Amino acid sequence: MIEFIHEYAEHLYHTPNALEKHNGVIPIRIGYNEAKPNYHIGPRFIAYYSFHFVHEGQVTLRVNQEEIVLTRGDLFVLFPNSIHEYYITPHEEPALKMFWAAAEGKQMPLITSRLGLTLKTPYIRNFFDQELEQSFFQFALEWKHLVKQDDFTLTQRFYALLNQIVQLSKPAETALSSDDWVATSIDYIHLYYKEGITVTDMADHVGIHRSHFSNVFRQKVGMRPHRYLTKLIMEDAMNIVSTTVLPISHIALSLGYSDVYSFTHAFKSYYGQPPSFYRKP
Repeated sequence: MIEFIHEYAEHLYHTPNALEKHNGVIPIRIGYNEAKPNYHIGPRFIAYYSFHFVHEGQVTLRVNQEEIVLTRGDLFVLFPNSIHEYYITPHEEPALKMFWAAAEGKQMPLITSRLGLTLKTPYIRNFFDQELEQSFFQFALEWKHLVKQDDFTLTQRFYALLNQIVQLSKPAETALSSDDWVATSIDYIHLYYKEGITVTDMADHVGIHRSHFSNVFRQKVGMRPHRYLTKLIMEDAMNIVSTTVLPISHIALSLGYSDVYSFTHAFKSYYGQPPSFYRKP
C-alpha cells in the first residue's frame, strides 16, 4: 500500500474502452486501505457507484444528518452525485480497514435496488463473509494484469464479484405465488414463442404441473396458454405477411413451424384465409 495524508491505501483504476462503455456494468476502480487517526472523507460526491466493505475497525457514515456507526462485516454504498461523508474517531482500535469496488452503468441502479440500498438507507449491517473478502483480494491481485487486456475478462470478473455480493443478499427461497409464476411464464412465452415451445415447456419452466399451470393461467390471463401462444404467433405472422415480401416458407420457419404447409394450415384456421390472401397485389 502507498502512504497518503489520511491513510495507507492501494487504488486500482481502470479506463473503460469504447466497447466497455456500452456495458450494463462498467468497472471503474477497486481498492483497500488502512486508516490513519485523521481519516476523514468528505463532504463530497463522486460520479459513480462505490461499494465499501468494513474489513476491520469501525467507521462513522453521515447520512441525512444522522451518524451511522458501521463495523466489521458491514457494507455501505456511495451513490453518484450524492454528497457523502465518513470518518473515524481518532486513535480508535483496531484501526479501520476497508476495501471497495466502484462502477457505473445502466445496471447499477438495479443492482443497488436488488440489495435494498437506497439514498435514505445506503448501508447493510453484517452483510459479507470471509469468502467475499478472499474473492475481492484475489481480484485485486489480478486487476493490474486484467486492465491491460482488451477483452471482456475484467468485466467478467467484476460481474462475478457483484454476483457474490447479490447472492449474499438473497433471502431463503420461498414458493412463488401464482401471480409470480404466471408473469414469469408470460415472459418466457414472449421470449421463445418463435422456437416451437409447448405448454409443457412453459409449465416445466416455472416448475408447475401442466394441468394446474393451464387452469391457473386461464384464470389469470383470460385464455389458456396454448391460445395465448397461438395468438402471439399469429399476430406476428399477420404483421410479417402483410408488411413484407418475405417468402411464406421463410416466415413459417422463422416462427417455429417445421414446414410451410403446417404454417399455412394454422394461419388459415386462425384467420379464415391463407397467408397469400393478405399479400398486397
